[in-house]
This record gives sequence, structure tokens and C-alpha cells, in this order.
Amino acid sequence: MSISETQARPVFPEEARPQNASVTMQPTVAHPPIQPGMSNLTLRGNSVRRALQFAEPISPQGLVLAWKRQWRTAVAFGVPLAIVAVVAAWFAMPAPFTAYALLKIDENTPRLVFSTAEGEDDFFTFRQTQTALVKSRFVLNAALRRPGVSDLKTLRGIAHPVEWLQEQLKVGSYNSPEILQIALSGENPEELAALVNAVKDAYLDEVVLADRKKRIARVSELEQIYNDTEEKVRKKEERVEQLARQLGTGDSAALSIKHQMALEQISLLRREHARVRFALMQEQIHQQNAAEVADGTLTGEAGAELRSGASPVAALPISSDDETMDPRVALAVRRVAQLKDLIARYEEQVVDQNHPSLIKYRKELAEMERVATGLDSGPGGEPVSRLKTLEKQERALREELDKYSELVNNIGTSSFELELMKTEIDQIAKVSDRVGGEMEALRIELKSPTRVTLLQEADVPKTRDQSKKKKLTGAAGVGALGMVFLIVAVMEFRARRITDPKDIAQTLGLELLGALPAMPRPLLQFWKTPKDARVSLWNNALVESVDTVRSILLHAPDAEQKKVLMVVSAAPGEGKTTFACQLAGSLARAGRKTVLVDFDLRKPRAHSLLNVPLELGVSELLSEKLDLATVIHQSGQDGLDVIPAGVVNEAALASLARDGASWLFQELRKDYEFVIVDSSPVLYVADGGSVGANVDGAILAVRSHLSRLPAVAVACERVERFGIDLIGAVMVGVRSNLSGYGYSYDYHYGTAEPTA
Repeated sequence: MSISETQARPVFPEEARPQNASVTMQPTVAHPPIQPGMSNLTLRGNSVRRALQFAEPISPQGLVLAWKRQWRTAVAFGVPLAIVAVVAAWFAMPAPFTAYALLKIDENTPRLVFSTAEGEDDFFTFRQTQTALVKSRFVLNAALRRPGVSDLKTLRGIAHPVEWLQEQLKVGSYNSPEILQIALSGENPEELAALVNAVKDAYLDEVVLADRKKRIARVSELEQIYNDTEEKVRKKEERVEQLARQLGTGDSAALSIKHQMALEQISLLRREHARVRFALMQEQIHQQNAAEVADGTLTGEAGAELRSGASPVAALPISSDDETMDPRVALAVRRVAQLKDLIARYEEQVVDQNHPSLIKYRKELAEMERVATGLDSGPGGEPVSRLKTLEKQERALREELDKYSELVNNIGTSSFELELMKTEIDQIAKVSDRVGGEMEALRIELKSPTRVTLLQEADVPKTRDQSKKKKLTGAAGVGALGMVFLIVAVMEFRARRITDPKDIAQTLGLELLGALPAMPRPLLQFWKTPKDARVSLWNNALVESVDTVRSILLHAPDAEQKKVLMVVSAAPGEGKTTFACQLAGSLARAGRKTVLVDFDLRKPRAHSLLNVPLELGVSELLSEKLDLATVIHQSGQDGLDVIPAGVVNEAALASLARDGASWLFQELRKDYEFVIVDSSPVLYVADGGSVGANVDGAILAVRSHLSRLPAVAVACERVERFGIDLIGAVMVGVRSNLSGYGYSYDYHYGTAEPTA
């Protein structure tokens, strides 16, 4: 095998692939069970394998971070693809003709004078409702029924024209929320205009005009209601008038006084009726006794009294002013006084002086006055029989008592009905007034314009509509760009690059020895600082970080057994060589005699960083058996020597594969306190396993935002299988603020600008 073939076809582990290829894991591969006495490396490897069996779920934050790491790649692929998509969409999508009609929707219902009781919809709700009504089935059916519409070529061959119109018709705002546009796109401009106008006319007839007809019908309903209420009021007013005639007044106060007077009169009549009945009874007894005396059947004291002319009527309780007055006359006198008082009070309350009740009272007063003055006599001027007079008075009082009792009952019932009628009339009158006012207001407002009016009919379009084509073309470009961005972000997210130091400690189970800062970006940090100053500041921070790692190594409990250290990485470009050179320089500055050996034979970089020639190095030492002193170069820094990789050849690789240059490490251990080995990437070249048999420990270099977690985990397992003690890891290229590192340091170690 030639050297070129060896370099072109490196050896890959089964668990990994080169960085340019996708790194895959086989988590289901069976591993030997953990046994007592197994090394920490074995335990750590098993925990790493278990941790990597579970993929991290995709999250928006993770996709954004992944896209930020690969935005250049996303832009590099996305922009050309977006341009291609835009060009293809522009030529593939035709620009149709678009015919449209415009309707004006007022923000509020137009009013001439009054605000009626009709509901007022919110503007946006009303507009959305009208938009839905334009595309409703009954409007579209009405449009298709218009003359000539069904014969249009555009509709021929369409099985369901209503559904087609619902899908193709566009209804929405046009430059203003109050302007509603009805638009239709296609290839036949004349028919498009005809269809749009048909839909517009159908909407105005079926919705707007129908709404106006509903308002007219509402006026008719209000008029009917108003007439019904007026008829009810009229009937109840007639009943009130009838009751007022019956009662003699319609005033509540007058009715109350009349009712009270009637009750007093009933009380007086009852007393008088009792007196007359008592006198009548005595007179009847007297007449009976007189008849018995005349027959001789009555004797004794009663007969003697009757024969002497004494009359029992004298015992009646007549007026206290004249006890000798005739009882009939006495009753007439008292009745005259009562009637005069009653007529006087009644005339004060009743407006009509010729009221029937007054006329009755006056007639009765005239009769009682004739009796009281002795003018009441029988034919021939003879006095009327006292018994008949008493009987006549008793009948008159009984009739008067019945009449007043009926009057009291009528007043009570009729007054309640009268008040109830008045209350109902007031309530119905209020409803009637409100209905009448609403009816008249609505009649006036019917002359106001409708809320939706025609602003512009659909004209035949003369030019094609490019706006839709531009929007679709832009959407195609944005969609292609977004698709590429999403694909790149997802792929990058699935790659599981290490961005946080806790991934090293928690997932990989490695001790984080230190973090090396990345070169600051001019646009993000120190943008006003010159490049040389930025490099100097970064170099100071880098030196301090490496010195921290050195201190950890020197003060470790087993520091005396860790003299030969190998720096490894999973893949190229992860900062392995940079850290190895810086660690060797840091040990030399600490007064420890150190040598850096570059065993990355296929892609050596240490010689360029330390400014030593590539020739006469490890390859020549292994293949030509040169003296060790001939391949050791001075680095220019006290205490630091360098053995470069040399020019690789098959003999050198074969010698390295046999024993890993064990004799070389034996010689170096005698002359140096520390031997730092820059090894080749573990996943790409098997040289690290050969060299690892001669080292005391290894340090893993991991580059932030570049190293992939699955690949680093496989590298850890590979180092474990080589039997190398993995001391810890160093994270290279950590983005952080470097201002704290440059406050008082101005070192010039002579170290050249490292590379990735």
C-alpha cells in the first residue's frame, strides 16, 4: 500500500464515520455486563451509552440555536433555492383577469332624525355577516337564476356551479374596512364581469332590499298594534263614562264622600225605621184593644184607659222639644231636618244640580214638610188614620233603606271597577303612545338610505392581475427559503453539537478541566478595538485558561504518575493541536522541562504553530532509525522542545503500528519531566491506539458548537478500549466576554496565532 493510498483511505471505527459523513450510533449493540473490579472508564462508557440511547426532543429554542450555528450554510443553500422557486413560480403561475364590484358599508346605520328600536349590530360583526351572506347559497342560487348567467361558457362543464362560485368568489375589504369587494378571477373578462354583477345584484335584492321590506312590514305590524291598543282604550273609556253616569260623578273623592253620606243615611234610616215600627206596633195594639172594648170583650184597667180616651202613641220617644206633638208629625220634622242637611252636602259635591238623587230628596222633603205643617190630611180635610200613616211611613222607610243599601253596594263595586279601568287606560295609553311614536319614527326613517350601498359595478377588466401572481411568487420564495432553513436547523439539531459545558460533565461523565475562549468576533465584541489588540487580548485569555488546566494537572493526587499526556479529539478541527501546544508551553513556563511530540502524522500542524521545520521528525525517526537528538528542535521558549511529525511514509506507519514507538517514550521519560503527545483524531485514524499504550493519560479536546455529542461519546469509548486513562476534557472555542482577562496582562509568549 502506498502512502497516498493510506492518506486517502483512513481507518474508521465501526461506531463512527468522518465528520463530513453522518455519524451514526448503534445503541442496541450488546455490551458486556459490569463486573466488580471494572475500571471507572468502563463504568463511564456504559453510562454514556445509556445516555445516548435517548434523543433530545426537538424544541423551537433548540432549532433557533441550531440554525444560528449553521446560518451560513442555510443561506448558501436557501437563497439560490428561493431564487429558483421564485423564477419557476413566476413562469408557472399565470396572471388571470380579475373583475370586481365595490359596496359601501356604513359604520353606523344611516338615520334622518330618529333612532328607532331596531337592533344596531357592531360594525365588524355586521361586515362579517354581510361577507358570509354574499357567498351564501341562496344568494348564489339567485345569481345563477338571472337571465343569461347559466349560459356563460365559464360555467359550462361545472357540475356544481354554486360550490364552484363559493370557492372562487373572493369577498373582503378593499383599501378600507368600509369598502367591501366582490371579486372573481379567470380567463374570460366579459363573463367574469357578468358573474360578479349577477352576484352583486342578487345580494342587493335578496339581502339589502329584503331587509328594507322587513322594515316596511314592521311598520304595518306596529300600525296594527297601535290600532288595537287605541280600540282597547276607547272601550275602556266608554265603560268609565258609563260608570260615572251611574254614580253621578267620576271623581274618586266625590265618590268617597257620597259613599260615606250613604252609610250615614242608612244608619239614620235604620234608627227611624225602628222607631216607626215600634209606633206601628203600639198603634196596632191600640186599635185591637179599642175593637175589643167596643165588643165588650176588654175590661179592667186597659179598657178603662181606652174608654177615657188615653192613647199609647204618647209613649213613643218623639222629639224632646214637644212631647205632646203627634208622632207622625214629629217624625216628619226630624226627617225634614235630615233631608235639608243631606241635600246641602250633596249639592256641594255634585256638579249636576238636577241629578236624579237630588230630585228624589227634594220631593221627599216637600212631602215631609206638608206632614210636618199638618197639611197631610185625608179626603174632606179629616185627619188620616194614624195606623195607615205609620204603615205608610214604615213602607217608605223600608224602601228608602233598601235603596240606600243597594246604593252603598253599587258605589263600592263601581268605584273599584272605575279605578281599575283608569289604571288600565293609563297603561294601555303609554304602550299606545310608544308604539305610535316608534311607528311614526320608522316611517320617517324608511326614507333614509340603506346601510349597504353600491359603490361601483364590475367593469370588464382590460389587464391581467399581477398582484396575485406576485404574492404567490413571493410565497414560493419564502417557502423554499424557510424549508431550507428548517431542514438545516433540524439536521443540525439532530447532530447534537456540544454547546454547553454541562454536556461534558453530565452526559459524558468527564471532568471538565478547562474552557479555552474563542477569538472574539469584531461585530459582536470589541468592535471599536483594532485587530492586533483583539488578538492580544484573546491570547492573554487563552494563556490564562491553559495555565488553569496546567495547575489542575500539577496538583492532582496522582500528578507524579501522569508524566506522559496525550491530547486527543474525536474529529479534526476540534482544537486538539492548539491545546497541546499551549499546554506544553504552559508547563515549560512553570519550570517543567517539556517536549511536544506530534504523532498526527497524516495532518501535522504543531510545527507551524511552534515555528519549527516539518522535516526530521517522528516519521524519519521511526522509518530511518535516526538518532533521537537529530529530530529534537528548539521551540524558542526555555524548557520546551519539539519533535515534529516529519514526512509520513509507509515504513513509519508500520513501525508505529507494531509497538507504538515504545522505545521513544522510554528515552523521553529519562530526559523530560513532561511529554505532551499531539495525537491523531480517534475516530479517523488508528494511530492513537498504538501510541496510547505508552502514555499515562489522555485529555479530550472538544470544540464548542462543532463537536458532536454522539461522536465524542464514541471517541470516549474508543479511548477506553485502548486502555488509556481519560483524565478529563477541555472545551475549546467557548464564546464569552474576554474583558476580564485583559485588565492587566500584556504577555508576549511568542506563540503564533493558533488555528482550529
